[in-house]
Amino acid sequence: MPKNNPKYHLNKKGEFVIENYNSAKPFSSFFPGIAGESGIPMWVFYVNRGQCVISFGTEDKHHAIAEFFPANRAWQLASLQGFRTFLKIKDKGKVIYYEPFQDSVDNLSFDIQRDMRIKSYELIITEINHTIGIRLEITYFTMPNEPTAALIREVKITNIKDKPLCLELLDGLPQVIPYGTSNFFLKKMSRTIEAWMRVDFLGGITPFYNLSVDPSDRPETSFIEGGNFYLPFHKENSKVKLLKGLVDPAAIFGAGDFSYPRNFISKDKFKPALSPEIKESKMPCAFSYLDLSIAPNSGKTIYSITGYAEDKYTLSRQIEKILGNGFVENKRKENSEIILGIEDTVLTKSGMPRFDFYARQTFLDNVLRGGYPMPFDTAGGRDVFYLYSRKHGDLERDYNNFVLAPTYFSQGNGNYRDMNQNRRCDNWLSMDVKESNLVNFLNLIQADGFNPLVVKGLSFMLRKDKKEELFSCLLKSDGRQKLEAFFDKPFNPGSLMMYIEKNAVKLAIDRHDFLRKAVSFSGKLEEAEHSEGFWTDHWTYNLDLLENYLGVYPEKLKEIFIDKKIFTFFDNAEVVRPRSEKYVLTAEGKIRQYHSLVFDKEKSALIKSRADNQHRVRADFGKGDVIYANLLNKFLCLMVNKLASLDAAGTGIEMEANKPNWFDSLNGLPALFGSSTNETFELKRLILFIEEALKASAAFRQKDIMLLSEIHDFLLGLGRLLEEYFSSENKDRDFIFWDKASSLKEGYREITKFGFSGKEKGINLTDLFSILDAAKRKVALGIARAFDKKIKLYHAYFINEVVDYELAGSVVRVKKFRQVPLPLFLEAQVHALRLERDRNKAVNLYKAVRRSLLYDKKLKMYKVCAPLKEAPVEIGRCRIFSPGWLENESIWLHMEYKFLLELLKGGLYKEFYDDFFNCLIPFLDARKYGRSILENSSFLVSSAFVDDKLHGNGFVARLSGSTAEFINIWRIMNTGLAPFKRDAKGGIVLEFKPVLHKRLFSRQKTYGFKFLNKTIVTYHANKFSDTFGHGGLSAGMYIFKDENGELVTIKSNVIPQPYAEKIRAGKIKKIDVYLV
Repeated sequence: MPKNNPKYHLNKKGEFVIENYNSAKPFSSFFPGIAGESGIPMWVFYVNRGQCVISFGTEDKHHAIAEFFPANRAWQLASLQGFRTFLKIKDKGKVIYYEPFQDSVDNLSFDIQRDMRIKSYELIITEINHTIGIRLEITYFTMPNEPTAALIREVKITNIKDKPLCLELLDGLPQVIPYGTSNFFLKKMSRTIEAWMRVDFLGGITPFYNLSVDPSDRPETSFIEGGNFYLPFHKENSKVKLLKGLVDPAAIFGAGDFSYPRNFISKDKFKPALSPEIKESKMPCAFSYLDLSIAPNSGKTIYSITGYAEDKYTLSRQIEKILGNGFVENKRKENSEIILGIEDTVLTKSGMPRFDFYARQTFLDNVLRGGYPMPFDTAGGRDVFYLYSRKHGDLERDYNNFVLAPTYFSQGNGNYRDMNQNRRCDNWLSMDVKESNLVNFLNLIQADGFNPLVVKGLSFMLRKDKKEELFSCLLKSDGRQKLEAFFDKPFNPGSLMMYIEKNAVKLAIDRHDFLRKAVSFSGKLEEAEHSEGFWTDHWTYNLDLLENYLGVYPEKLKEIFIDKKIFTFFDNAEVVRPRSEKYVLTAEGKIRQYHSLVFDKEKSALIKSRADNQHRVRADFGKGDVIYANLLNKFLCLMVNKLASLDAAGTGIEMEANKPNWFDSLNGLPALFGSSTNETFELKRLILFIEEALKASAAFRQKDIMLLSEIHDFLLGLGRLLEEYFSSENKDRDFIFWDKASSLKEGYREITKFGFSGKEKGINLTDLFSILDAAKRKVALGIARAFDKKIKLYHAYFINEVVDYELAGSVVRVKKFRQVPLPLFLEAQVHALRLERDRNKAVNLYKAVRRSLLYDKKLKMYKVCAPLKEAPVEIGRCRIFSPGWLENESIWLHMEYKFLLELLKGGLYKEFYDDFFNCLIPFLDARKYGRSILENSSFLVSSAFVDDKLHGNGFVARLSGSTAEFINIWRIMNTGLAPFKRDAKGGIVLEFKPVLHKRLFSRQKTYGFKFLNKTIVTYHANKFSDTFGHGGLSAGMYIFKDENGELVTIKSNVIPQPYAEKIRAGKIKKIDVYLV
């Protein structure tokens, strides 16, 4: 019988192996969905049941080839509706029916051994049936750099007996979704939609599945040209031979269900050619049949390519390529090279291979959310175009509508917070990024301090004065006519390349050169859409972007902060209502904050009336030119909006716009006038940065700082309120400040609703520093109130309960709040550590966390929050979840990694490593984690959960913000916090100060990594020791060859000019650092 004792291990190749995976804890995962620059990506989801792959398709759930199922359904259905292999083996006059990879009653009599090998770019499953003497190995991977998207599947059957093996084989999918069938029809009208389904055959062999026409109920008939296809084949005498696709499930399974192939298992030879197939008005299948004889210790491989083509002609051309020699082998190699090439960005060679492989996988998953930067020259200078990003969604994130753009140079939409965080360290990983992300994300910040949710892919607009020069690269005039219309609208690299290909536009130069030229003649367009609500935390991640930018380019502070007027403001038709419109009295007699946003039709009409750059704020209150400002203006705009959004106790930033902050599942808290100290900490951080940057950038030499008039007036108005506040002895001074500051903010928002005036006003630096200092003191008082002196930790969230109010008609005017803290959250301690510059206080905070209910003593990990049972249900869905599950008291990996990162950044190196080997995923026990220890999860079940068998189990695979935190941790571990510094003369110097535990060194006492994605740095320790703490190792000598091949030896802890600059520019390929 099949063995049911699962075992987990990581082999030397970096493959995570699960033996007897069918009996292991269920999990789900996915392929990267990367098809290279010139390929069409495919989403593929798999589980550890049956033959694993259960759902796949192109673009989104509405373009499935195998139906999308949530994880809990996928675990149940993978064995039935996933890929199936049926074998009929003839032995001594008997016929043995056998379906491998199934835990069926029929297989109980067999001695079966199974395993799955998970790689970042492919999946391999193996079954050995010792009773029959047969071995099956199935390999899955996606097809790169082709005009069709496809999943390639290899089924290798090996005869491990000492006599020939005669068998019949049926292999394929019980159901294939014809192209044009949306997810809605599959879930709601799957029977009705069958009436539109058709299967055509190319060459009488290859099935092409689609709906005859668009099934939408409308007058216009729209024919569907695209189709899904199934292309099975094998090799005879080294030549590819196509197999006929079988498309009628009744011809295989009979009148019953998919439990077994009734028409195949009889003793008679299966003769599919004699069975008439129904090819319309029913859900089809995709199988192939072979009659085989395999010699002893020999094998036979059957291939299938299942995918989507935009029309039959494209598929015909693809089939011609597939028939060529070595197509599958070359594509498998190409696919692995693309993924491994991306992973090489964080190449690591430590003494712990699991850490090295984990770094690779984590970076790959980080790319899947944030994208991979590809440099381009544009009309505005060198920039980057992000490939491969997408909104995260998978079998466990079944709520998200993920999108993988079905184009070359594929890019997708993403949420502001996700993409911003996942690109945080990109300046350390690509020297082409420079200030690109900083500008793009800050340009999405609005005049009110909020931002749209959805960040769209970058697009370009061809400059009219460059059109003739670009069209001179065409060979024929008809190409001009085709491209004229194309370039009238914004384009992206993928759409241009596919348009050229589809319309057979003849070029005088290589098409990639034409693309580069087209982009270099264009201006870039940063596109976004509001989508829903405004979160309170999104603005804070821009400080992280800036800190990382300045970490690589410390000499650029004044240039980026003061000198460059390159920042714009996003114009949004959704506006925040004033208190008079969103504070309401409910039927139950309670005061709540509802419907905080309103769509302004007048503003929307103004935005739509613009010929270009529609969503950029203009002068003349929306009717003039686009407003460009420096970063100081942008940051002061954020500061005044957030300072005026402190709650009535001065403790937290108000959730005034329908949404909470990072902790989304407090979705009910905005209605309860919720506020968060997490953003108050970040406001303090912003104020500190502005102060320090003004001093460091020598801006104080200027007489006045010029600000946009409306920001200037808002700032001075708050300055006056701060003066009143600190001179007042009224016990209600915090409420008075809140009331007046809110009114000031509402007045500012009304004035700037359509735009700025465009005028500027100067402010004396002395006055500015005075306001900044007062703001800093006000914020510090609020943070102090959030500190619980008994448990010595900070409260993160508050309900601000209305206890006194008055009505003026339907308008509610609040006269008094009572602030109620929610139970502890790890998040507040993260922000506190980030700002704590006193090491002893930071250590005390760390110890208090370890003593608190935030620490899971059983798992030795950190919970996202303490028990919530005392909090009201109204705070949000987290209160409904079982403790230990999802966002209620679980180990939320993103926040736990944030906590570890702040320990590292704060110099608490011992404390960091005390947790490092307990908390990091690659060091966990896979039996408890329940999946590959190279892959992150959104959360691990904590010991608070009712089912102790799941404690430590990871759920919701991979596309977690934890990837961004780990890349940050990895970078600081390798280089120290700030390796680039300025010397006394203002030049750039480089000092490597790694923070490495002795366990991370190899037996040869070495540790290596790739620096700036250009230079291999290898540390050589003179003994096994940490590189921190008392007696820790530090850099004593550097040896490398310069760009001319000359050997350079530097006997110092610092690399001086000009070498530091050359290393930053990627001119030095290898550095050996000797630690003493």
